[in-house]
Amino acid sequence: MKTSMRSGNRLLKSGVMLAAAAALAAATAYPMRSAESQPPGASADTRQTLDPKRVSFFQVPLVCPAAPQIGCGGAAKPLLLDLESHAAVSQAWLNRAGTCLAVAWSGESTARQRSRIQKSVLKESQPSARELKGAARKQALKDFQSTGEWYRGADVDRLSEEEAVVIAARWVGRIREKIALSDDAAKALQAGFTTALRRKLTGQSTRSETQEEFIRVCHQYLDEKDLAVLMDAFKAELQPSAIDR
Repeated sequence: MKTSMRSGNRLLKSGVMLAAAAALAAATAYPMRSAESQPPGASADTRQTLDPKRVSFFQVPLVCPAAPQIGCGGAAKPLLLDLESHAAVSQAWLNRAGTCLAVAWSGESTARQRSRIQKSVLKESQPSARELKGAARKQALKDFQSTGEWYRGADVDRLSEEEAVVIAARWVGRIREKIALSDDAAKALQAGFTTALRRKLTGQSTRSETQEEFIRVCHQYLDEKDLAVLMDAFKAELQPSAIDR
């Protein structure tokens, strides 16, 4: 009897790991970052009051791999916080799409300081970043001053939370292609997956802790037969090369 129970538990864990591993592969395209404190005054919307001459715009490839309609909070957060840690930078923002970075320079900053920060911080983190000039800059400035879809520092955690919803929904959809799930069970799985992924993407939990949370959630709503089906269907994504890519 004990042997049967141990076998069942191993099957349960292995089956659940397929979803956790693959979801985490999508969720960890960028390494986990600690949840640094938001810079002072970051909640105040001061974009309209900034001197346009002191704002530089850069085209950046910070689109979320798992949710391409938004920027990647995990990749943007450390860059924004790093930029704002320099005295020459007053504020740093990312647009919602993850395609444009705005850097507001402090009034005391010099051209040499700005150039050094662009090379040492921005170019090191985003080698393909390109400063916008002419008409492209005018359009970026117009968007920056008129829309609320820009994020500073830890505010990009909101993008990570949206990403968690997208990944969780995608995985529940894939699971429903393989096994029969009631609407209530699907909603419960999605809610559990979303919570676990949200914590992981905002730096509040580790990969292993997130996997354990997936196991707990699936243990509540899936039986061993269904887990076996999922394990067979997604066995390729249990391989280390798939999990770590």
